[in-house]
Amino acid sequence: MQTVFSHIVQKRFSQVYEDVATDALAFILNSSESAKNGMMKLLRGIAPNMPVLQFRVQQTEGNTRPDMWGYDEAEPHVYIENKFWAGLTDNQPVSYLRQLAQYSQPTILLVVVPDAREQTMWRELNHRLKDGSIPVTNQEITAGGILYSITTEIHPILALTSWTKLIAILELEVADDPSARSDLLQLRALCEVADSDAFIPLSSVEITDQRTPAFILQLSSIIRASVDLAITEGSLNITGLMPQASWDRIGRYARFSGENGIGFWFGIHFVLWKKYGGTPLWMLFSPGKFGKAIEVRPLLESWAGKNGIFTTFQNNELAVAIDIATGEDKDQVVRSIVSRLNEIAGVLSELKPKPGEG
Repeated sequence: MQTVFSHIVQKRFSQVYEDVATDALAFILNSSESAKNGMMKLLRGIAPNMPVLQFRVQQTEGNTRPDMWGYDEAEPHVYIENKFWAGLTDNQPVSYLRQLAQYSQPTILLVVVPDAREQTMWRELNHRLKDGSIPVTNQEITAGGILYSITTEIHPILALTSWTKLIAILELEVADDPSARSDLLQLRALCEVADSDAFIPLSSVEITDQRTPAFILQLSSIIRASVDLAITEGSLNITGLMPQASWDRIGRYARFSGENGIGFWFGIHFVLWKKYGGTPLWMLFSPGKFGKAIEVRPLLESWAGKNGIFTTFQNNELAVAIDIATGEDKDQVVRSIVSRLNEIAGVLSELKPKPGEG
């Protein structure tokens, strides 16, 4: 449902959805005691000893600038990072957690995302904890509106919920507060617009930003280099197979060089990238003799689950996310992609060709 507020934001401020939603949420929490009580119930479901908090937006401390702070009279106890489709910054979540560790405990970093982004964001957050050498003491799925929470060994808790679940909890608390109910309705409408595929007016900044085509061309160069290296090393074969591009994706078809010769599409998949985030690069296994999606699915899903790799199965096709190493030069990025392709080839080597194949 669209409201006047969501319509104006979509038309005029679509580039700052997160900022507008954060300001709206802070206004609701600071103007409605019942809404703030709802937020405290949510936070105390994570950390029962959490004191009563006040909320402010986008304060800076050190190299951290969380969207929202929850603080008592003395110091912060909660950072709330509100996301729609923007990626994590270099500081998130590691620098935020280290900053929170300096305050009196308990402390929480709460990340709020669209429903469709829950799993991929949690996977990315966990990757960053590992890369940032922040071990965890326990991990659990928590009821009461919190999808996931982790207690880190440096003390702060990392938790994740969705806009839908957060707003639903607040709505329960403001049943007798008409003004807050109306405000939450406006916020819900904004979130629905941000999550939709409705056309968002283009800005001159986006249209003239030459970094966008440069980035796509760089990705294409990485794909070509990765395929060429894999062919040189003997793990891939493209004989008789062609590059392929459509409105949805840019890449090429290839097959593994093993005896089963399983084929796949590999490249930039814009639809999967937009929907799931994480990476622009994907492998796609189609049904039938070429991709054998039904046969490879149990092997790859089991391997992916053990290694924190995202997969999705839709329309009888299996898609596997191929992560890209960040902060590395091109040769290392290409090497890491080829290494991942070789891992997948090794997993699929367990699938023996049927009589008459190969």
